[in-house]
Amino acid sequence: MKISKTKYKKLEKECLNIIIEQQATFLDEIFIFSDILPSVFYEAKLQDSQAIKDAIEINRAKLKRDLRQKWQDSTNATLNAALYKLVCSEEEKRSLSASNAKQQSGTDICTQEEYLKSLKEMGEAAENAD
Repeated sequence: MKISKTKYKKLEKECLNIIIEQQATFLDEIFIFSDILPSVFYEAKLQDSQAIKDAIEINRAKLKRDLRQKWQDSTNATLNAALYKLVCSEEEKRSLSASNAKQQSGTDICTQEEYLKSLKEMGEAAENAD
């Protein structure tokens, strides 16, 4: 079904208004806040509209900026580490990955024999605790 240029522009404008007003970051949010059906949206090929794509990307960029600001102001170590990974150099990322790999392949791994021995020792300690 081919729609007229006037109808296309009207739908595009409505979508842009929704994206801006609702701070939408995904196309399917347009359908939540409007009466536009997904079938009509896709038949009109509005998913290819550069204006709609740009509006969505602007909202995503704003959201990412706001989140990074919250992470920067936070004292939560996990958020601080995530932010650092976003802004660090490639060399720093490699260094972090190498450091992390060394920590994970450290002495935490034991053989089955060592594990069974430690279980036996714990059992004996529990019996002697009485």
